[in-house]
Amino acid sequence: MIITRLLSVLFIIGSAVFASYFGGNISYALFYVAVFIPIISFLYTLYVYVRFKIYQSMDNYVVVKGDWNNYSFIIANEDFIAFRNVKVNFLHGQSSIKKTEESMEYSLLPSDKERMETQLRCNYRGEYHVGVDSIQVTDFLYLFSITYPIKSKLKVLVLPRVLSLEQLGIAPSLIDPKNPVNHSNTTEEELDTEIRRYNPGDNKKRIHWKATAKTNELLSRKYYQKPKAEGVLFMDLSKITGDELGVVIAEDKIIESVLAIANYYTCRNTPSHIIYDMKGIKQIPIHNKSDFNAFYKACVNIRFDAKTPVYELINTRLQRGDDSIFYVTATTKLTKELYLSTINALAGGNRLCILFISDDVSEATKKLIEDMNRAGADIYQIMSRDEIGDSLAKDISV
Repeated sequence: MIITRLLSVLFIIGSAVFASYFGGNISYALFYVAVFIPIISFLYTLYVYVRFKIYQSMDNYVVVKGDWNNYSFIIANEDFIAFRNVKVNFLHGQSSIKKTEESMEYSLLPSDKERMETQLRCNYRGEYHVGVDSIQVTDFLYLFSITYPIKSKLKVLVLPRVLSLEQLGIAPSLIDPKNPVNHSNTTEEELDTEIRRYNPGDNKKRIHWKATAKTNELLSRKYYQKPKAEGVLFMDLSKITGDELGVVIAEDKIIESVLAIANYYTCRNTPSHIIYDMKGIKQIPIHNKSDFNAFYKACVNIRFDAKTPVYELINTRLQRGDDSIFYVTATTKLTKELYLSTINALAGGNRLCILFISDDVSEATKKLIEDMNRAGADIYQIMSRDEIGDSLAKDISV
């Protein structure tokens, strides 16, 4: 393109010099041609931009992060002249399109069109544009190349993922010597004082031998289920600093980790509370699937601009006198104030786990993690490259 522009300039200068020295119809005709060629080329690029058509669509405009969705794209020439060198630039980064490069170039004859049926995936939570970003039109002589933004871009609403966990490795294990397979937040059976007739298949350890001796009939103790322990999830929505992509990844991991844990409890009929600050402190009780779904839909509008630090949320909750509650805090910052709140929570007989979502491996951070571990808290550092599902399912404590 640089060479053609240089040749065009030389042609104009040369024809102007020739017309000045020699005059005549031919020399002036060459000069006018040299001048009008760039003008016509520029007008051609404007004309193509006005006349070409682009159609794009998706099956759904409310999607889930990471899911592939059907996407169709059509570029058409509905005019009587050929369109050459029309480059379509696609949005990448926040979204990905199968079988496409970042840009694709088309040349269309009159009444011709190109169609592409593929799939599109949104990589991050939020509301943003996907698909075609801009059109670059180049004239036949490669003198001008003008990029035009698309006026009507596709806008999608991307919900965060809800990960289904088979087990919650970060939860504390409560070991009962009589039933060593019991785990935290699972239903535990306890012996009742009532008895019933022994049925074939009942555990022989449940036989009430004293009552059996009195009645000469095998009797077994009844069992009842203990209420499940409640989980309290603190979501730190303080502003995160750093590069744009790193901030988006950290925000998604905080939300998805809280959703995964809340969903784990919901599927096991265990109550949980989600506490965060967004235009005021919110306490969301999750008792059933309906409660969870309502919170999930609200997650798309979550903004990380909290005024209240997460340690204050913990201190406020502790004023209720919680005992034997499992606290989980998802945050990108470890501070001395959070350390003190952790000690207060543990002193009240609660268990506390911190999901530290950060790539920070400085000595100061390592020292703070060691101190909090010694105090009895469970610290789990989740790097930007780590999968939330794997991190929550396995015991990866630092």
